[in-house]
Amino acid sequence: MDEFFYNKNIECPCCKITFTTKRVRRRKLRIVGRDSDLNIKYKDVNPLHYLVWICPNCGYSATESEYTELTKDDIKLLQKKIQSKWVQRDYGGIRSLKEVEESYKLAILIAKLLNKTNAYTGSLCLRLAWFYREQNDMENEKKFLSHALEYLEKAYQQEHISNSTFDEITLTYLIGELHRKQGNTKKAVQWYAKALEHPDIKNKRQIQIMAREQWRVAREERQRNNIEK
Repeated sequence: MDEFFYNKNIECPCCKITFTTKRVRRRKLRIVGRDSDLNIKYKDVNPLHYLVWICPNCGYSATESEYTELTKDDIKLLQKKIQSKWVQRDYGGIRSLKEVEESYKLAILIAKLLNKTNAYTGSLCLRLAWFYREQNDMENEKKFLSHALEYLEKAYQQEHISNSTFDEITLTYLIGELHRKQGNTKKAVQWYAKALEHPDIKNKRQIQIMAREQWRVAREERQRNNIEK
C-alpha cells in the first residue's frame, strides 16, 4: 500500500506549525469506473480520501487550494470556534473510513465558518456524498447530494465561475445531474439544455456527450413516471 503514497510537509496557516500529511501518487492509480455526477472510481486507493488537509495541532481543515494565508480575524474565529474545542489528533497516516468522513465534515464546518465560496463548500459536500456512496450509505449520500446541489446552484447564480472549482459548462451539467438524482427531472432537462446550448460546449466534448445522454435519461424517467417535476 505504501507505494501509492508519499509524505508532504505542510505549514498550517492558522497556528503556523508544520505537520506531515499523505499525498497519493496519481500515476499509480487505476480507474475502474465513472459515475454520471463526475465521481471517479479507483481500484486500490481513492485520492479523495486524502484531499482534505487537517492540522493535528489546531484542527484547521481544508483542501490544498484553501490552505493559504488567513486573515487575523479568520484566525481569531478559528481559535474561538475550533481550536478551543480541538482534541489533538493526527490524520497524517493511512486514513480509516471514519477519519475520511471526519475530514470532510471538519472542512465543511470550517468552510461555512469562514464564509468560503458556495462552489468550494458545494464541492466538499459532493465529495462527501461520493464517499457515502462507496459505503452504500444511501441516506447520507442523498443528504449530501442535496446540500451540494443547494450550494452549487448558488455558486452558478452568485459567483464568478472562472474562479470556482468547476468551469461553467461542467457546473451547469452537474447541477442538472444532481437535480435528476433528486427526482427533479423537469429542472434536470432544463439544466442539460443550458449546458448543451453553451457556445463553448464543443470544447467540452465529454460533457457534451454526457449531457445529451442524461437529457435522454431524464426525459424517459419523466415519461415513465408520468410526472410534472
